[in-house]
Amino acid sequence: MASGSLSDLVYPELKTTGRLELGSMATAFRIWRHKLDFVLADKKLKYVFTDPIPDKEKDPFAHIDDDSKAQGIILFRLDDSSRLHHYERHDSAKSLLDALTSASTQPSMTRRMILLRQYLGRKMFDDMPVREHVLNMRAMAKELELEGVKIPDEFQAVVLINNLPDSWEDAVERMVVSIDSDAKELSLEDVEDKVRAIGGWKEYRKASPEDYDDDDDGARSAKSSRRGSFRGNCHGCGEFGHRKSNCPN
Repeated sequence: MASGSLSDLVYPELKTTGRLELGSMATAFRIWRHKLDFVLADKKLKYVFTDPIPDKEKDPFAHIDDDSKAQGIILFRLDDSSRLHHYERHDSAKSLLDALTSASTQPSMTRRMILLRQYLGRKMFDDMPVREHVLNMRAMAKELELEGVKIPDEFQAVVLINNLPDSWEDAVERMVVSIDSDAKELSLEDVEDKVRAIGGWKEYRKASPEDYDDDDDGARSAKSSRRGSFRGNCHGCGEFGHRKSNCPN
């Protein structure tokens, strides 16, 4: 079966879930624009954004017709409110796209405030993979930077720790003590490594609860690292002195 063109693959998304909202964040606009360029190139309409309209002797009607097609493609790839807002204001595809580019990529105090609130309030949930949370925080800081707000690495490190789940309280306290006792300057990479290490340990502990005590307060107590007799209660029968994996009952 013959495969469709790239435009055939991208176009349906731009008409539905891929619509652009007025004032979208810079990253969302760049993704939308990249997909739009595929469609315009596939339909051989990109020239209307760079070439002037020919004079009457060279038949300008083909150019005018293609410009209208390009405008239609752009306008119907916007959400309804954006489409209405821009429809009567621009008489060429280039003017329309330039306006959208300016609205979505020029620094905006409104977008800055929205992003900053989202960044500071981005709390990690207990069931969220720690690597995902670290990447999300990095991405949001980068989005703020694209809006003209550079977040220092030291502040990113503090926010990353502050936005960890409440259930991490004991682990966070130990991490903070470790950081305070370290002679080195606060490093975002070091904090991210510590957070990922704690998260990885918690994920492993959750997957293998029989290998850990209930009362170890976050300290690692895998049976492979313990020496001597087990001094906790069995998770199976509740008796003292053995693990569930070694339970005789």
